[in-house]
Amino acid sequence: MSKYILGSRLDHKLLDSQAAAKILWSADLALIGTISAFFGALPLTWASATGRRFGRLLGRVFRNRTRHVCANLTLALPGTPPEKIEQLAEEVWGNAGAVFAEYPHLAKFTYPRRGLLRIETVEPDPSYCRPGTPVVFVAAHLANWEVACAAMTQLGIRSHALYAPLANPWLDRIMVRHRSRLGCEMISREAGLRGFLDALKRGNATAMIIDRRIKGGKPIPFFGADKDSSTLPAGLALRFGAPLVPVQVERHPGARFTVRFHAPLTPRNPDADMNAQALDLTCQIHEHYENWIRARPGDWLCTSRIWQESAIEAKAASNGGN
Repeated sequence: MSKYILGSRLDHKLLDSQAAAKILWSADLALIGTISAFFGALPLTWASATGRRFGRLLGRVFRNRTRHVCANLTLALPGTPPEKIEQLAEEVWGNAGAVFAEYPHLAKFTYPRRGLLRIETVEPDPSYCRPGTPVVFVAAHLANWEVACAAMTQLGIRSHALYAPLANPWLDRIMVRHRSRLGCEMISREAGLRGFLDALKRGNATAMIIDRRIKGGKPIPFFGADKDSSTLPAGLALRFGAPLVPVQVERHPGARFTVRFHAPLTPRNPDADMNAQALDLTCQIHEHYENWIRARPGDWLCTSRIWQESAIEAKAASNGGN
């Protein structure tokens, strides 16, 4: 999320002031808090549907972000006509709005009796569901990715999820409170790896989302263009001998979801060194992401720059400018 919402168009020198920052954080908190409370007061299905309309409106307001969405979709879906890209961009914003509206209702997804989640495991008796088994889960920003942790809770898996804290610490507290109701322990990216390492040592699960561009990451092919990606999930899985499991989330009408746990990934060359194996596993993760996104591009939250501008321009040139 942007550093400021209401103050995004103000001069950056003004925003360097601590007093101004607190004023803008307060304004953002009042705005987002009010909207979140409104969605929380609605039944889940109403909130999700209303949030989808709200998201489409945001897409018209944040035109610069919408340009990022269109650029990302154009690279990921070469040959798609511009009018179709614009239609998909509206769907992206609609899904983003639905996700936001569903945050106050996240606790509901942890109760099997509500029937909000259909949980599928590709393996008939997955070892990662057994107590004391360390496992590394990876997902993408698809549908409502947050409910993947609710599915783990329903399966009896004790999980620890990595998250990037919001720039506004007051809004961040609200988001952490909503996420904590999923039944998993939230670990801030700012806290480092200690929490993840301890969780795996205790035989617990960790969960990460790595479809975004990571500063300082390794260049990994993603839709035919290198994206700076985190190899942390693969590295942890190799270090602890833990299954590396891709988790796919699909949205259905009425704020219902399928959470699909795919078969654990294994290095294609087990004789390679650890770095090469980690790169290979991350490539395999990206291949899963590509398949999921191609199937449901409108459910992909791609409102930020996924690739560097040079990569987007190079891919466009290789596709003949399309």
